[in-house]
Parts: sequence; structure tokens; C-alpha cells
Amino acid sequence: MRLSIAICCALLVAPMISKATPDDLLSRAERTNYAETSRYSDVLEFIAELQRMSSLVRTESFATTTEGRALPLVILSRPAINTPAQAARSGKPVVFVMANIHAGEVEGKEAMQHLMRDLVKGPGDPILDQIILLVAPIYNADGNDKISITNRTAQNGPKGGVGTRENAARLDLNRDFMKLESPEARGLIVNVFNRWDPHVVIDLHTTNGSYHGYALTYSPALNPNSDRRLVSFAREKLLPSVTAGMKAKHNYNVYFYGNFVDAKNPNNEIAGGDGTAPKAWATFDHRPRFGNNYVGLRNRIAILSEAYSYLDFRSRVDVTYKFVREILNYVAGHASDVRRLVRAADSAAAATGSTAGNEDGFGIGFDLFASPNPVDILVGGVNRVIDPRTNRPRLEATRESRPVKMTEYGEFRATRRIKPPAAYILTPDQRTVIDLLLKHGITVEKTRKAESFDVTEYLVKSVSRAERPFQGHRETKVSVESVETREQFPAGSFVVSMNQPKAALVFYLLEPESDDGIANWNIIDDELDRAVKAGGSQAYPVYRLTAKPRVPRDVVTQ
Repeated sequence: MRLSIAICCALLVAPMISKATPDDLLSRAERTNYAETSRYSDVLEFIAELQRMSSLVRTESFATTTEGRALPLVILSRPAINTPAQAARSGKPVVFVMANIHAGEVEGKEAMQHLMRDLVKGPGDPILDQIILLVAPIYNADGNDKISITNRTAQNGPKGGVGTRENAARLDLNRDFMKLESPEARGLIVNVFNRWDPHVVIDLHTTNGSYHGYALTYSPALNPNSDRRLVSFAREKLLPSVTAGMKAKHNYNVYFYGNFVDAKNPNNEIAGGDGTAPKAWATFDHRPRFGNNYVGLRNRIAILSEAYSYLDFRSRVDVTYKFVREILNYVAGHASDVRRLVRAADSAAAATGSTAGNEDGFGIGFDLFASPNPVDILVGGVNRVIDPRTNRPRLEATRESRPVKMTEYGEFRATRRIKPPAAYILTPDQRTVIDLLLKHGITVEKTRKAESFDVTEYLVKSVSRAERPFQGHRETKVSVESVETREQFPAGSFVVSMNQPKAALVFYLLEPESDDGIANWNIIDDELDRAVKAGGSQAYPVYRLTAKPRVPRDVVTQ
């Protein structure tokens, strides 16, 4: 694979000498007293100046957007790291921070510029001795530069406006982690996740909705098919330590992400701020189309960060900065634990085709479950004000909050499980599916000659598609009936073993009843339509092998 190291722009070609110091380097937010947020050119100029100032900073491009903007990846470490191979040999955990996936949620973009600058001040922060930090400060670059005061009008600043949620093709990049339709998502997965293989991924957002009393909320991976050891490490060790630090050192209240909901129906959000007493606090979604859940299925530690949108812009940047810094401090102090846990998760999946906590089968149906006892959740106050720019109402957080005991729906459980096969097998005409698997970094082999195999075949019994399109798709549900049979497969058939680190991701993509796989996203619509016409006798185009085939095979490349 060839990867452009220069970012398509002379701004990132650093001269030998710079008279400026990190103390002189300010983001656009800082220069405008937080009235404005950085444009794409501002971020590139900031990175270029940072690179001139410090030998600890390296840059490369990981994708080019629909509108032709090269997306910068900044690498910081002491000593400086140039390649993933060097990173692997260093023995340090790699932490990747992604900001601005929704370009109206701009706090992470500013916070990460400030943090990168502060990490290389003077002799450099000692944290860079312990970790390798990767930063994508402006992931949705196209959406970022569509700045308008009419975007995210309920958000409390910046008064100069923000960009759009979607990219230039009107795709929500935080719904594109499984289907990989956008050039941004494909580049992110291929050139950051596959190439650099970060141990920890932090995804920076800004929340909206319920009026709670937290400056920032967060979430680990929520899909139960993730390795339980990694989720427990984040949920029970890392995040509680960071929460305590945020309160003790910075006087910020932070907590697990949620919204106020009806306790009898946690998927049905109720409005806050109308005098109605909140009934319960519920997290959002288990599906891996969302970045933190996708990272979990890759056997990596995921943390979603959501600054509170009704705080003022300066405060949102500040709390995001401090939250990321506390995470980095924790990972640096527990570097060996992080590497050991990730290694163990990969080894277990490669050996067993499963993940810790899913030895009885991977989940195929999921639901929220309630905390055994009520918990204290901070309910916040907001004032409604008229924004003079738009003459529309918006909200500002007050300093008031009160704890209210309520049920918490903070995790999902599998309601139905399926034992994974030894491997999946697909015929040679399924190259589109295989190309998607390869982009995800999944290992695929192909047979050298025609062979017969004992398989479980899925017969498609019904196909239903959503009436309304979502992200340009009509999401699809499939019901199937399984039968045991022996089938002849031609030479060049594709074998996808479950004995690989990404076994959970393989399962989620290929199982017909998956709520975020190839069937759901219309990738095999032609085959499903033929099955409907065949009246339930047509096979789903992915077969389950009851035993790993002992036939000559070759590894498939992109």
C-alpha cells in the first residue's frame, strides 16, 4: 500500500527554522476569544507551525474528501515515530483521537489543537514518553467549511457559526463505520485503524437533547459482542478514574452518556425542561455503525466523548481538553495493562473464533437492561434566550443542578445468541462483499480448486425494507431458516475463518439477521430480491462451514 505522507499542501512542509514558540501559536478559537471556530486552512496552518516548532511532530494524510481536501493525521511521540512498524517496536500503546466527525460539534477540533501544542511545549510533556498519540483533528473537513450561523442553532456558540453534521455527500460519518461508503471512512479504517492499529480510540462529539447536569458525558463500547475484558477495563477502571480526576482537579462533573426517558420504554425519549420529573437515564445504541461500538468489535478500547452543548463554547473546549488529557494520563500510567488486554483479546479471538463473554455465542438481538437499584443522575437547568443572530430561541446551561434518583439503562445485553461457525464461505461472484471485508482488515482466503463442503445454508424466508430511506439506504431485515447440506463450491470461492482477531466484526457483517451487516445495508439486495421471487427456496449468499476446510487456499488481497 502506498500512502501519501505529505498533505497535498505546502503548509505542511516545514522549513528548517521557526522563530515562533508554542506559546505564540493560537487556534482560531483562541484568537477570536472563542467567537469563531477553525476553518480547514486554519487547522493545516496550525499543524504546519507545530511541526516547525517541534521534532516530536510528524504528519501524514489518511484520506481525501469528496471535495478534495486531504485529511491530516498528526503523530506525536518521544522519540519521534514515523511508521506503524516503529510504533509496534516501541512497546508503547497507540492512542488515536478523532475530532469533528460531525462538523457542527467543533469543541474537539479546537481542544486537540491546544492539547497537541501543550504536549510539545519546551522539552515536551513526559506523557509522550509513555504513549504514541495520533490525532485526526478535522475528520469531516468538507462539512467543517460550510460554516453558517443557521447550523446547530440550539447550541450555545460559537457566535460565528459552525459547519454541517454531514459530509459533502450528505452522509453522517458516524453511521458509516460498517458500510464504508464515504472516502473519509474508507481512508480512516484502511490508513489509521488497519495501518496504525491503535489500542485506544477517543471520539470527540458535542451532545444535545436532555438537560442534564454534566459538563461532558462519555461511553465505552456498547455492543455486547465486544471482548468483555476491554469493556470492563474502560467502564470499571479507566472511566471512573478519569471521572474522579475531572471533579477533583478541574471541578467538572462528567458521567456515562444518557438521555432522560420513560422508564417503561427506555427507547422512547421524553422532553426535558418542561417540569416533568425524569423517569430514567438511558444510553443510546449498540450498533457498530457508531464509532465507539465499531472499535469495540475490533478488540480495542473505545471512548465516546460528548461535551454538553448548552455550556458556552469556551467551557466546552476546556472540558473536552481536560477529559482527553486525563485519559492520556491514565493510559500512560497503565500502558502495560492496555497492551496486555488488547493482546489477550486478539489471541482469544484468533484461537476460539469468539470474544471473552461470548463463549456461548455472539448476540444477534439486543436490548437495554436496567440498573438493579436507582442511581443519582444530575438534572440540570437551562435558560431560553433569543439568539440575536437568528432571532431564534436557544438554550444556555445554568449553574444549577440537582441529583435525582432514577433507573439507569447504561448497558445492552444479548437477547438471542448464535454460535459462530468455524468459517464462512462465499462463491466467487461475491467480490463486492469480500472487498468490504478487506477494507475492514479482515483476513480472507480463496480456494484453489472446486470442492464440496458440509455447510449450514440459510434459506431466505422473508425480506422487509424500511419505508423511509436512511443515509440513502432502505435498511433491510431478513428472516431465514437454516438447513444442513453438502454443497459444491467452485475454485476461487472465498473462505473467511472465524479464527482471527476481528471474529466479532466478521460475524456482525455476514450473519443475515444482523442489524448492521451486509443485508441491512443493501449490499446484497440483488440476491435477496431473487430469494423473494423464489418463494423461500433461495439460499442466502453466505454459507457457514461446520469445520475449517482442509484444502489449499491463498490469502486474498485488495
